Amino acid sequence: MITEFGKVLRKLRIDRGETLKIMADNLDMTSSYLSAIECGKRNIPTDLIERLTSIYKLDENEQQELSAAYDKSLSSIAVELSKSNDCKRDLALQFARKFDDIDDELAIQILKFLNHDKEE
Repeated sequence: MITEFGKVLRKLRIDRGETLKIMADNLDMTSSYLSAIECGKRNIPTDLIERLTSIYKLDENEQQELSAAYDKSLSSIAVELSKSNDCKRDLALQFARKFDDIDDELAIQILKFLNHDKEE
């Protein structure tokens, strides 16, 4: 199943008139690997947006579109806890344990709280 990121990446490639092979070569990867990313069969490398931005001189809107698509395409995330204090470690673990029990209303409240700084 093609991911949101795959759709945006494919559009970027086509809009620039590039074949899969040309973009893959520019990104220093194989065309089969790039195709698998576009089709959602491979994980998106964490540095891919940065590489695309650098190589294709993406503007801020294009970067934001790719970042939003990346976020929507994630099926799992990893949280590095090795440098966290006990309180932050407990928060992350409790959140992970309760994640599936969070209803939409509570999720919206949490998002509003977490995005509070962005709104000011």
